[in-house]
Amino acid sequence: MSSTPVPVVSAPEPPVPQTLVCMNCGTPLAGEYCTACGQRHEPHVHTVGHFAGEAFESITHADSRLWRTLGYLLVKPGRLTREFFEGRRARYLPPFRLYLVISLAFFLIAGTPGFVDAEATGESQQDRVAGLNAAAEALEKDEKDNPQMAQVAAGLREAAAKEKARLDALKASGADEATMARESRDSVRVGFCEKFEKPDPGGGWNYAAMQAFCKKMAATSGREFMASIIHNIPRAMFVFLPLLALIMKLLYWRPKRYYVEHLLFLVHNHAFVFLAFAIVALLTAVPMAGGYLGFLDGIIWLYMFWYIFRAMRVFYGQSRLLTFAKYTTIGLAYLATSILVLILTAIYSALML
Repeated sequence: MSSTPVPVVSAPEPPVPQTLVCMNCGTPLAGEYCTACGQRHEPHVHTVGHFAGEAFESITHADSRLWRTLGYLLVKPGRLTREFFEGRRARYLPPFRLYLVISLAFFLIAGTPGFVDAEATGESQQDRVAGLNAAAEALEKDEKDNPQMAQVAAGLREAAAKEKARLDALKASGADEATMARESRDSVRVGFCEKFEKPDPGGGWNYAAMQAFCKKMAATSGREFMASIIHNIPRAMFVFLPLLALIMKLLYWRPKRYYVEHLLFLVHNHAFVFLAFAIVALLTAVPMAGGYLGFLDGIIWLYMFWYIFRAMRVFYGQSRLLTFAKYTTIGLAYLATSILVLILTAIYSALML
């Protein structure tokens, strides 16, 4: 009796596990975040409300890197730079990103018409008249030793008298401070450009360039020129900071430090300065702070001077006396370099008008 073979039923093959891959770089995922590029795995499309909530949480969260970085930047001089070079970097914003964000915010505020007018009227035209008279008084003290100084002093007195008469006339006509500031800027421009109204006997290219510049200034009342300077200052800072870092390297040659250490120290300190100026600029928009702006300006300037000295002490770790000597040297180098860069920025801005 033949036996019928029993068919063998094979067990179904288990399904091949589907390994999730990063949608950005294609790396297999072992969790919610990609181990290669760090992107979060979010295959579904989010709503607008989700994005708004995520943005609000990232800005307002108590442990946000932004607020921690700004807090250290404002009240702990030199600490951010030390933290960076000691390897504690994840908890703070990167130095160059921080600098770009703060400087961009400041120059956006500085470029608004209201702020420009406020800056123009910050130093009153009465102060300008007083400055002319003070310069004349200083020259008059030397007129015994140099009689020519008396002529120069008399010219300054005459200029101060004309400026005061012009301001009194504007006040009598009911002009506001912004109009007076604009008229003052225009009078400076006219006085400067009068020298270039006549044809140049030598026919030099620089004289012709100044004539063309004065024509543009006359057509725009100098507003485009000032706006161009403000627009170009952030670009100039990319030349200014590396030059100043080179001076810092020459001063701090022992113990040996890398050039980038000085550069990042300056980046953090300039970010603080821009942040302080931005705060002052925003305070000008607060009606209640109007009567105290002079006092607040003085406090902030004193704090900035102390802040930079303290930052040098914290980061470089040298004695107070040695730090003060280098602080003074850096201050003089800063002033000379900033004047040079500002002049070059103004020339470039004039040529680009």
